[in-house]
Amino acid sequence: MDEIKITEMKDEKEIDFLSGRSSFNYIYDKNTIDLLKKHFLLKDSLYLLAKKSNEFVGFCSIDRGWWEENFFFIREILVDPSFKRLGIGEELMKKCIDHAKNKKAIGVVTETDFENYPMQNLCKKFNFKEWKNTKWKDGVTYKLLF
Repeated sequence: MDEIKITEMKDEKEIDFLSGRSSFNYIYDKNTIDLLKKHFLLKDSLYLLAKKSNEFVGFCSIDRGWWEENFFFIREILVDPSFKRLGIGEELMKKCIDHAKNKKAIGVVTETDFENYPMQNLCKKFNFKEWKNTKWKDGVTYKLLF
């Protein structure tokens, strides 16, 4: 983990590097990239990139694009398969949660596929609770209250 650097993305164009990458059950296509760019522009959004030298390691994003007042939404956490089980996902999640707390949010929400057990386990590590989300039924919604 010492050689891996996590930096904040400053320009929405940097998101283009995700094009064609896959995460669990979907590929980062043009629509996904455009959606990420749209949320990048929201007040208080945080987009992080993890790299080892010039090699992609991981990415995550958190923003205020959630429909409940004063909650942040962890939109993405992606770790390259060759860097799994090194604690990178945990470090990215921790930075997202800390960011939301620093912005005086009352909590963080995230959604994941029913079969994305690594993300579900990560949420449980951080004491997120499963939440019945009536607006989304394609997976599991997790909520962490501060």
